[in-house]
Formats: sequence, structure tokens, C-alpha cells
Amino acid sequence: MKLPIIIYTLLIATFLERFSFFLIIPFLSIYLSKNFHFSGFQIGIIISMFAITALFMSFFAAPFIDKINKSMIIYIGLFLATLSFAVFPLINHFPGFILFSIINSIGNSLLSPTYKTMIAKLVDQTHKHLVFNIRYFIINISAVLAPLLSTQIQHLGVGVICNIIVIVYFINTAIFTYAFLKERNNFKTSTMTQKSTFIVLILIALKNRAFLLLIIGQILFVFGYNVMTSILPQFFAIDNSQVEASKLFALLLSVNGITVLTCQYFVFKFSQITSIKTAIIAGSTLMPIGLFFMGTLGNFLFQALAMILFTLGEILVFTMIDIRIDEISEKDYKGSYYSLAGLQKIGALLAPLIGGVLLDKISNSIELFSILSVISLISIVLFIMSYKETTNTIKVEIES
Repeated sequence: MKLPIIIYTLLIATFLERFSFFLIIPFLSIYLSKNFHFSGFQIGIIISMFAITALFMSFFAAPFIDKINKSMIIYIGLFLATLSFAVFPLINHFPGFILFSIINSIGNSLLSPTYKTMIAKLVDQTHKHLVFNIRYFIINISAVLAPLLSTQIQHLGVGVICNIIVIVYFINTAIFTYAFLKERNNFKTSTMTQKSTFIVLILIALKNRAFLLLIIGQILFVFGYNVMTSILPQFFAIDNSQVEASKLFALLLSVNGITVLTCQYFVFKFSQITSIKTAIIAGSTLMPIGLFFMGTLGNFLFQALAMILFTLGEILVFTMIDIRIDEISEKDYKGSYYSLAGLQKIGALLAPLIGGVLLDKISNSIELFSILSVISLISIVLFIMSYKETTNTIKVEIES
């Protein structure tokens, strides 16, 4: 498989960036609680700023990704992410951590859609499916390995961990600089007569109904995914001690990681012999079913099997969505589409809110997880409706 150097660079950069992120962010709430004694509400605000900032950036960054040289966007994103981790050990007050969350999220919100846009534009159609699967696979490798490493070196202090992250980002920058010098032409923006503005983005969402329905469906799917990470551990803690609940959830997360690493190839082969539509529908069916049984079964073995179903659904949808967006997006606006896809984070914001309210009011596990699973299951309807829309002739034109 012959690919441009920049594609290998993007895959390496994705791994390094996500590995750095997972070294510290999953443990941020514990760090804030133990070292600064912030309340749960204060910690919730700090954590939520990542998603809130990403939502704003979905609209703000989209026009620039299509209009500005991609290398400049990547340099800015890397600089902001590096800066946030460099100053993190120096922060000792609430507003400082809020600012950290915002700056770090801005950097990530510039990098991720830009990486996806370049893959969509520079990889030929025959290899695009494989490259997006590899990208998702290496993200999950980093999500499994980084927290394990972090637990082994946390005794060295947060300053050491952040120094490691800063070094990793410098390596990332050096790798990109080499790629930029080797393939300069791949970073030039195309000549566009349209103005890529906020108005254009609204028109994209309103006129391209296939994309609009896809994103709404993805919001519901992400809702279910984040119920697993936010509500399920709280539910376990109701009838178990904090230590027992943490161990149970950690074991299920390990099952999730192992399933991704061992089954990604087989899921990829399945998606090759079937259509993207079938893969997405299958995934959006398996994930809510797995969520329901994880919350309602009391035996760990059955919960682990449910987590496998959940993870298979997660892999199918998250890898296929990027390819689906590439299918329905216009060539000159791919950056805008991938940036607007960040609106799926609405599901990440709603899951702990809606799930938390239901958890307070409903004690029966079957009722609770039936409601939460059905909300996510509705995504199937939206995905099917998206495919029924004809988008090939949709053009968004704004006069100069």
C-alpha cells in the first residue's frame, strides 16, 4: 500500500497526540480532588469545558480549516496543546484550570478535523477505508497503553508527566516539519469562489439533510457511549463500595480495550464485505444492547460479554462515520464537515445530565437502562433516514 508520507505522519501524530492526552486527562478529576479539594461541581465545570469548547470550535474552526494552509493550522494546534501541558504543573487555582481546559481543547479541536480532512483528501478511494480503520485502531491503542503507563509513573509527579508530554509534542512538531518540507503541495488550499463563513456552515447543516440527520443520529449514539463512561460507574457505586465499584468498572474498561485491539481487524474485514450503511446500522444496534445488559446483569462474566457487544458496536460506528462524512461532503468543504461533526459532543454533554437525573429518580436497573438504551437506539432511525437523502447534487453557494 503506497501512501503519501504525510499520511504516515498523520497516523503517527494521531497516536502521539492521543497518547499524551490519555496520560493525564483521565486522571484529571482525581488530581483536582486530591490536591486542591475542589467540589464535585467545580471539577465538573472544569471537565465539561473540554466538551463545551469543542462545540464552539466546531463552528468557529470549520471555515479556517478549508481556507487556511493546513500546515499553519497544525502548527497552531500543536503550539496551543504544548502550551497547555507546559503550564499545567504551575496552575494552582480554579480559573487557571478552566483556562487550561479551554486552551487544550482549542488545540485538539484544530488538529483532529484537520487530520481527518487531509486523510479524506490525500488517500485514494481504495485505501481510504483501511486508513480510517487504522487511525481508529491506533487511537484505541493509545487509550489502553497511556493510562497504564500513567499509573506507573504518577508517583514521579504531574510535572514529570507534563514534561514527557511536552517532549512528545516537540517530536510531533519535528515530524510534521519534515513532512511539510517533503510534500509542500499537499498543504495548499484549493482556489474557492465561495466564502467559507459561519453562514455557509449553517446552510451546510440545513441544506444537506443527509449530513444533518447523520449528526443528529451520531449525537444519540455518542449519548449512549457516554452513558457507559459517566452513569454506569455511578450505578455500580450504589450497591458497591467505592473500591469495588472502581475495580468492576476498571475491569470492564479493560475488556473494552482488549476487544478493540483484538477485534478491530475482524470488524474491518466485516465492513469490507458489507456496505457502510449496514456496518453503521449493525454498530448502532449492538452498542445500546450491550449497554442495557451491562447495567441489568449482575454477573461479571455476562457483563463482560455485554461489553464486547458494546465495543463491537462502538468500533463499527466510530470508524464508519468518518467515511460516511467523506461520502456526503463536498470536496472544497471537507474541513467544514469534519469540524461540524464535532457537534456530536452534544451527546457527551447530555449523557451525564439526563442520565444523572434518571439515576436519581429510577432505582430499577431494567427501567433505567431501558430508557437510556432506547434513546441511543433511536440513532438507527436517523442513520437510515440520512441514507435516504440524495446529496450528490447539493451545493452551497454564497455570492462574493
